[in-house]
Amino acid sequence: MNNLLMTKEEILIEALPYIQRYEGTTFVIKYGGAAMTEAKLKESFAKDVILLRKIGIRVVIVHGGGSAITSLSEKLGHTTNFHDGQRITDDDTLASVMMALVGTANKEIVRLINTNGGTAIGLAGMDGRLLSGSKMLHDGVDLGAVGKIDSVNTKLLDLLISDGAIPVIAPVAVGDEGELYNVNADFAAAAIASALHAEKLFYLTDTEGILTNGELVPTLTAEKAQQLITSGELSGGMVPKVSSAFEAIDSGVHKVHIINGTRKHSLLLEIFTNVGVGTQIIRSEGRPKGTAAQPKTKRDLIDFSTLDQTTLLELFKLSDMLKAHPEIKPLTGKSVAVLFQKPSLRTRISFEVGIAELGGTPVILGDESIGIGKRESVFDTAKVISRYCDAIIARVFGHDLIRELAEYADVPVVNALSDLLHPCQILGDAYTLYTHNKLHPGVKVAFIGDGNNVANSWIELAGIFPIHLAIACPKGFEPSATLIEQALAKGLSTIEILRDPYAAARGAEVLYSDVWTSMGQEDERSDRLKIFAAYQINAALLNVASPNACIMHCLPAHRGEEITDEMMGVPQSVIFEQAENRLHIQKAVLATLIGGDDVRAGHLSSRNGTHHEQTTTTVSH
Repeated sequence: MNNLLMTKEEILIEALPYIQRYEGTTFVIKYGGAAMTEAKLKESFAKDVILLRKIGIRVVIVHGGGSAITSLSEKLGHTTNFHDGQRITDDDTLASVMMALVGTANKEIVRLINTNGGTAIGLAGMDGRLLSGSKMLHDGVDLGAVGKIDSVNTKLLDLLISDGAIPVIAPVAVGDEGELYNVNADFAAAAIASALHAEKLFYLTDTEGILTNGELVPTLTAEKAQQLITSGELSGGMVPKVSSAFEAIDSGVHKVHIINGTRKHSLLLEIFTNVGVGTQIIRSEGRPKGTAAQPKTKRDLIDFSTLDQTTLLELFKLSDMLKAHPEIKPLTGKSVAVLFQKPSLRTRISFEVGIAELGGTPVILGDESIGIGKRESVFDTAKVISRYCDAIIARVFGHDLIRELAEYADVPVVNALSDLLHPCQILGDAYTLYTHNKLHPGVKVAFIGDGNNVANSWIELAGIFPIHLAIACPKGFEPSATLIEQALAKGLSTIEILRDPYAAARGAEVLYSDVWTSMGQEDERSDRLKIFAAYQINAALLNVASPNACIMHCLPAHRGEEITDEMMGVPQSVIFEQAENRLHIQKAVLATLIGGDDVRAGHLSSRNGTHHEQTTTTVSH
């Protein structure tokens, strides 16, 4: 009995921070599939949403009922037709929708919640003009009375929720003339979640979540979703579900979760434990539209979003000082966690040596030892490391992971590499150009090859320092359009996306390359070798560049592929200086982030003497 009680105590304690975090926020739940038809699952779902409401979470339920509509139509002798997975809704089908969804399914959910101690109110789009809609064509095909939601009466929902009720909504919208439209429940839930600025949107399905090769995808970003759709691994009814999820995220919903509704209490497990039982969908690039940045009491280096030209140049000056005065130890007595999901040579050595040279203690953590997001949640990992160390440096796959670390950690977080960005690399590269007097306004940088995370960080640099960035890449391998748009909006730089590497290299003062096949893309290697064959830095390309051009590569290099062996060693090459300068610029970043008030005030103290010199201000996110 004591063991059982202890287990329950642990469960409650684990849930406490999540309860505190989500109290007062809005959760929209799309309810459908087997969870709506099996008695035990229906009972379990009703109790779960009542619990959420009782602890202060604002809950809205949007339900489907496709199988019930089909069954009723067949009983009434009506033909059921679909086009590309979408139900064609003629007058007879619309009557079945009203009877099965509004008249039966909706009231059954309300009854279950009210019977178990909750207060549910059933609604459809025509009630108080809750859902105003219009006709929707699918790829130009008329599907009858199938519609989309144009607006949501949030005042009505807020009134009901503030009175303690749980709105249960049948996805039927009403038009300007009172006409009714059958709306896909996934898109209806997304529209309602967006209108309410919901913290979370849940889709209860009959599967574990998004699966690839039978394995659950715990986190899905827009880039990964597009890859799965293109490859055919994501198809059928899951495509509109994922599409509606990203529409919700673009409108400000923080996270979307696809979970298995056929498992009892899967909703609670996904919300209140660090295990996670489904797929979370998040935006991978930039902050979700419609959301404000959370106030920070610490500084992070996740991207270049809050750097400016002055801060950049001050970091370079601090790098110069730390090179000239190795006796300066601003990290004395401090420990820094260096976390690796990916293998590393330069990143590991430069940070490990740099931390030690600044007087600190590096704590190297391999993914096999901590299993971030698998063995332990990102939240728990960030909180634990924050109790031991003064900063976290992370080299990860998904950019969403580094964002989560920064969100949850109580100490500064540095992005040592993610699939979206490589800020430390480009800071080191810019510092290399600075030391050669080549970082001047308007300098032309030609990036030749894959529009990957390194290219994306060059684009971010163009948003804070005036350069002419020409990126030559094959079609389909362009860098982030969102980052390009953000950089160009600053009005400092010009950015070109070209197909011809010679056009990009012509007159360039910097020729830059990276591997054609990055980690995690090994299966694409043979195809990439063919696609990128023309995108090589070689003598011919150097001949069209500026006479004083330098050659750069972030390493590791595949000699004979993206760059010839000859170009690696010519006098114009500064490739190995780049590698060294990672050490110096990263020391400056760490000294700024956790080096103490002396660094931020422009003074650096050492154990052997004191140096008073203007240095840097803040590296923040």
